Amino acid sequence: MLLGRGLVRLVTQTINDLYFVVSVRELAVPASTLALGALLGLGATLLAALVPAIEATQAPPRAALLRSTLEARLRRSLPRTAALGIGLLAAGGILLLPRNLAVSFAGLFAVILGCALLVPAATVLLMRLLRRPLGALLGVLGRMAAGGVVASLSRTAVAIAALVIAVSVTVGIGVMIDSFRQTVVRWLGMTLQSDIYVTAPSRAGSLSGGVLDAEVARRAMALAGVAGGHTVRRVAIPAPSGPIRLVVMGGDPRSVEKLYEFKAGRPSAVWPALWSGDAVLVSEPYASRTGVGAGSAVRLRTSQGDRNFRVMGVFYDYASDQGVVLMSRSTYLRHWNDPLISGFALDLAPGADPDRVVERLRATIGAERALSIQSNRSLKKISLEIFDRTFLITSVLRLLAGLVAFIGVLSSLMALQLERVRELGVLRANGMTPGQVWQLVTSQTGLMGLAAGLLSLPVGLTLAAVMIYVINRRSFGWTIRMELSPLVLLQALLLALAAALLAGLYPAYKMARTSPALALREE
Repeated sequence: MLLGRGLVRLVTQTINDLYFVVSVRELAVPASTLALGALLGLGATLLAALVPAIEATQAPPRAALLRSTLEARLRRSLPRTAALGIGLLAAGGILLLPRNLAVSFAGLFAVILGCALLVPAATVLLMRLLRRPLGALLGVLGRMAAGGVVASLSRTAVAIAALVIAVSVTVGIGVMIDSFRQTVVRWLGMTLQSDIYVTAPSRAGSLSGGVLDAEVARRAMALAGVAGGHTVRRVAIPAPSGPIRLVVMGGDPRSVEKLYEFKAGRPSAVWPALWSGDAVLVSEPYASRTGVGAGSAVRLRTSQGDRNFRVMGVFYDYASDQGVVLMSRSTYLRHWNDPLISGFALDLAPGADPDRVVERLRATIGAERALSIQSNRSLKKISLEIFDRTFLITSVLRLLAGLVAFIGVLSSLMALQLERVRELGVLRANGMTPGQVWQLVTSQTGLMGLAAGLLSLPVGLTLAAVMIYVINRRSFGWTIRMELSPLVLLQALLLALAAALLAGLYPAYKMARTSPALALREE
């Protein structure tokens, strides 16, 4: 419930930034939600205990007392487990092919489960590769640490797999957000090329906004220091399947044409048709959502009735997940009785001081009516701040994933400690000091963290690729260029190491303080 209260604030802020003003005064806690949470907790626990319970009923009493029997059986099953993991990866890849979003999520789940099943075999291979370098670095304790991870694979593999999946989620989300942010930064650099932007303030969302008289824009473009500019009008056109967001661009064609990058359509053919005829452009999300692309037509309800408009091209746009239709102002005025505008942008002459021009705007036009006047730099800054606030909620998800992994590693190491009491008692009786026990356990947990960190990188990049090229594209229709930040990968590796080492502190402390005599008397 505390987490829900915090998430409500984050989601409310996102809605206020992107859509409309909303105020949530109370946190609704339905009894059905609490009951579902309890059932999920109980069901997950029983499901997790099902396989061990069946195994316990079928194991001979003597074999149940021998840990080596279980470990030997597990190592014999590694090829089958790896083959099952590869099969799930292939099945997940097949499920990602259809354009159905629910099926795509099922494919993503199959990919994650397949990667988890490959972790035990990958851990064995990795420990074999690290055994000799660790022996050269730490001596016999280094070789024992690497061997101990493999010798207790039934415990360590579960902890490493949990840590791999948790850290890979942070890698996947981190790479996706960084890629999206860099894509948006490039798009803002192309879309916001004018020097000053003026709009009528409104508490509504970005679709409806306030309105201005077109005369205001004409007066502003006549001010000293202004070389040109363009106007924009945003309206919602009623349609049977829901309102269509129409963006109307007017003014200097050179000021408009430099703002758009096309996914489909040639600029040399698109722009003349847009300015002179009844042609429109559609954004990539609109084309993805409706199937309307270059060469087809979109039907809009005008003041004179429904009319088809030719679609000349598809442009990249990240301002709306619903998509927009772009039209010239001359075409709009021919079919709609609406001379108003939503705002305008000004291109300054070379050498003009933006601050001086803003002062003139506020002193003349701004004095007559309330206007929102922003510079290019401030608008980009606000846009990126909204972007960062929108994805702030993912930080909570990453924190929860890390916490779950930490608990998984801690529980596995504690169980391993109970099982290795006699083994450590023998080592202590043969001369191993408490400091060496501490070093052995810490090295083993560090190896588990290192293995989890290294294995999480390819898994996380796979998840990022699926989310960027499949899930995101089918959910929103946006084309995102994948960006690999070394910092995200390094943070993932350090997170896995830190989680494993922190989880191993208490088990190492308990093992180092265990009395050899008491350990050897354990029955």
